[in-house]
Amino acid sequence: RRTDGREAVTHWKLLRQIDGPHGKFSLLEIKIETGRTHQIRVHLSSIGHPVAGDTLYGAPREIPPQKRSAVDDLKPAATVSLARNFLHAAALAFKHPIKGTSRSFEQPLPEELESFLRQIAKDI
Repeated sequence: RRTDGREAVTHWKLLRQIDGPHGKFSLLEIKIETGRTHQIRVHLSSIGHPVAGDTLYGAPREIPPQKRSAVDDLKPAATVSLARNFLHAAALAFKHPIKGTSRSFEQPLPEELESFLRQIAKDI
């Protein structure tokens, strides 16, 4: 948005939509072309969808349950929180700067993020 800002390109793909007791969330696959500082966080926040746990760019640290009906009074969900931003590099690929060979790495979602997904999606 700044006139002196540099170009940054972010591609996203919806993997899962969640409409649970804590509100609506989306699990996205993000691919960046440019790699600017905070690029993913800035782009998602700028369209009104900050990364879960990212208090710097507008997400709350704690997420209380949303009351939807009288049934919620009988068995209210607990407040959930995330001690970090919900960001994970599932796959990285680059050319080695000295050897010139291609390198790639993959990692599954960490348990703490899987646990957060289970908490916000339960009872749906």
